[in-house]
Amino acid sequence: MASKIRQWHLLKGFREGDPKACVTIVRTVYRFLLHLTGDAGAAEDLSQETLLAALKKLDDFRGGAFFMTWLHRIAYGKFIDSQRRGYRERVSRDALPNTSGDSAGMPGGPVASAVAGERCRLLYEALDELERPDRTAVILHYFQKLSYSQMSRVLGEPVGTVKWRTSEALRKLKSSLDGRI
Repeated sequence: MASKIRQWHLLKGFREGDPKACVTIVRTVYRFLLHLTGDAGAAEDLSQETLLAALKKLDDFRGGAFFMTWLHRIAYGKFIDSQRRGYRERVSRDALPNTSGDSAGMPGGPVASAVAGERCRLLYEALDELERPDRTAVILHYFQKLSYSQMSRVLGEPVGTVKWRTSEALRKLKSSLDGRI
């Protein structure tokens, strides 16, 4: 219920141009597209396209899905369109935001931070080796924290397929990372 209320506040804020709601929405869309593209410039362009499309379609949103699920669906559609137009995936992991916080506060300090950084690099390399549908499933579920039902709406696939794809992607990631981490 709290999630539904939060989604409603985001939608209301987006409609009214509330800066706080807009920043939350822009960051979420950008991070999702950055994970998909691996390119900060492409993620920025696609974020703009997504938000413009969302603004144009805002009156059509009826609340059948969560607002953020609806936005993820638009963003994913823009990503697929960009792939069809010939965008090439480029690895630019340096542009990913640092969500690990300050390494000085970590147990072990710089050494622990270096180990965590190396593991993160290996994880992103393994993610890049996955086929696009598998990588997208992992990103939506673990990075964007969408439920399987929400992922189903974004991807336009049955929930069972989404669960299977996520499970297979994790199996492939584990296999790829065995012995490396």
